[in-house]
Amino acid sequence: RVKAAESLLCVGLDPHESELFPNGSKGVSEEDRCNAAYNFCKNLIDATAPYSACFKPNAAFFEALGPNLGIATLRRVLEDIPSEIPILLDVKRGDIGSTSAAYADASYSLGADAVTLNPLMGWDSIAPFVTGEYSNK
Repeated sequence: RVKAAESLLCVGLDPHESELFPNGSKGVSEEDRCNAAYNFCKNLIDATAPYSACFKPNAAFFEALGPNLGIATLRRVLEDIPSEIPILLDVKRGDIGSTSAAYADASYSLGADAVTLNPLMGWDSIAPFVTGEYSNK
């Protein structure tokens, strides 16, 4: 993709509620927060896709949008990224064992091509993301 875009640009998709709602989001429904986040990201995708080597949505901002629609909004955003542009899902996971494996399954089931990780806990926290069925990631 770097060659096709002639760029190393990695576009972060971080819908900060404080930027979406400068006057505060208290009283704003989860649906309205999610729609604002989606529109923010969609505008960035549309404006930068020709120049982007990859997109890097930060899962935490979507998780914080709400328990019912936050992840669904992340999925909507991921589906709007052109298929030829890799997705680097910014999750910074770093647990061990079965928990790390569950995080890997969750991240890749969303359609991520790669993820950010936190190796502080050692190889056990990284292995589920890059071995076995995910050895091509």
